[in-house]
Amino acid sequence: MNKLLSILVIMASIPFLVFGLIFLIAVATNPSRLLTAVALLLIGGLLLGWGVLSLRRLAEISPEALSTGIVDLARRLGGEVTVAQVQSEFRIPRAMALGALERLCGHGDCQREQRKDVDAYLFKGVMPAKAIKRCPYCGSEFAVKSALRDCPNCGANLEITKE
Repeated sequence: MNKLLSILVIMASIPFLVFGLIFLIAVATNPSRLLTAVALLLIGGLLLGWGVLSLRRLAEISPEALSTGIVDLARRLGGEVTVAQVQSEFRIPRAMALGALERLCGHGDCQREQRKDVDAYLFKGVMPAKAIKRCPYCGSEFAVKSALRDCPNCGANLEITKE
């Protein structure tokens, strides 16, 4: 399935559709041409439909579209994706998914991390930020859920920061 073949199939559908319309117009004077008109229109429509769907699929799995889609997938999944998740999301072979992820790593958009027999790709730019309460003077850190407003170590007001 390549772009040139899809374009050629779309171009081949045009004469079928044109002649189908001509025969459909000719049905007004000779009703026996209806079967020919329907056959030509059906062939032209099928060729056109296949060509357009092929071009759309090729656009979906282009390197630029895959990169954008993988970053969106990582955003939905909390900043971490695997090769298998990319494969299933975009219905592409493992080699293509791995290539797209490695290309993103090469650009510095993500980093690979080994986890229990599987490579996870971390997108730090889309990971949710972790909020903590931090003392600006002594540097003590506390959970945001805690009811503390003042640092129990030095008495300063705690500030909520995101990491």
